[in-house]
Amino acid sequence: MNILFLMKVFEVGGQEVVTSTLAQSFVSHGHSVTIVSFKQPNPLMLERLDKRIEVFTLDELCYSKENIEKFRSVLINKQINIVINQWGLPYIPAKVLNEAKKGLAIKTIAVYHNSPDSNARIKEVEIALLQTRNHLKRWMLQCKKFAFKQITSQSMRYVYNHSDLYMVLSPSFIDKFKDFTGIKHPNHLIVQTNPVTVDASDYIFSSEKKWKEIIYMGRIDYNQKRVYRVIDTWSVLEKQFPDWQLTVVGDGPERKKLEQQVKDLGLQHVSFEGFQSSIPYYERTSILILTSEYEGFPLVLAECMSFGVVPVVYGSYSAVYDIIKHKENGMIVQPQNGKFEVNEMAKRLAFVMENESKRNEMAQNAILTSKRDYSLESIYRSWEKVFDKLMQ
Repeated sequence: MNILFLMKVFEVGGQEVVTSTLAQSFVSHGHSVTIVSFKQPNPLMLERLDKRIEVFTLDELCYSKENIEKFRSVLINKQINIVINQWGLPYIPAKVLNEAKKGLAIKTIAVYHNSPDSNARIKEVEIALLQTRNHLKRWMLQCKKFAFKQITSQSMRYVYNHSDLYMVLSPSFIDKFKDFTGIKHPNHLIVQTNPVTVDASDYIFSSEKKWKEIIYMGRIDYNQKRVYRVIDTWSVLEKQFPDWQLTVVGDGPERKKLEQQVKDLGLQHVSFEGFQSSIPYYERTSILILTSEYEGFPLVLAECMSFGVVPVVYGSYSAVYDIIKHKENGMIVQPQNGKFEVNEMAKRLAFVMENESKRNEMAQNAILTSKRDYSLESIYRSWEKVFDKLMQ
């Protein structure tokens, strides 16, 4: 089968890593795979990509005759059967795609990689609302939030109505999709989770090799990840657990602020590592902390679990309840009156840190969960069923 992934950009990011992982799995199972990006791909991503996968670039994100003609040429020359639109919200990619494939026997799948009722633009307005008490500004921001939600909902409906299948990443997103879009009977809405994108097939769990370490792994930003909460939580724990350390792996716009926060709090056992290969950290660390305000389906959870890292996660998004069974393969910290509570997170972390036997039990359950539900092979088999259904 000839499969094409449609991307906004082929950058270094979670969506792109998932795309590369799936593309290489499809190729290894005998499919032909092409990637089309609206913007210039990152050279690093191209270097890592299987050489059998060809990448084409359009002329920026716009609805234009040139983009349609260039895209149509790829569809025809590569004899594409299925297009996977990895950007299942804006209408422009879907509109370009549908014009380009007119008269061609091509099926389309749109994938939305976040919770249907939330995105960065909406969250930015919500943050601004929390930070102002001016009545006029609040009214203007409320209008802006309403407008963003209406635009997002309309775009999502358009993409859904112009795709053969529309994918969300969690069963809990189905009702959110219905409520947000107003589509009460979405007959071609399906659930398909993402695979673990790091290879843990040869990993053997050993508690003796695990450090007394908590890691945060990911982008360092305010809008979504709220990593300052990780530092606040560690400030409660550091003196109580002097033989443990906190390691922050990743980078982003808030890193300098966080480093200053660590200095201001006088914390001694915090390390900022920048962007690094995740596997050495997964192999050695005991606990992962995640304090995001919202998420879609965070890859870091299933990935860390495949190496016996126990996730302790703020339960601010519905997909986390699909992945983690509280006190079985990780810990979920419930919002308190709808808000993140530092002491509650510290309490849950302390429980895992103090109880080595329970920590090891959860670690081994986490490995079983990740291998059963999120291994690349199991996710590939699920995609094969989707392809077969679509091409019937």
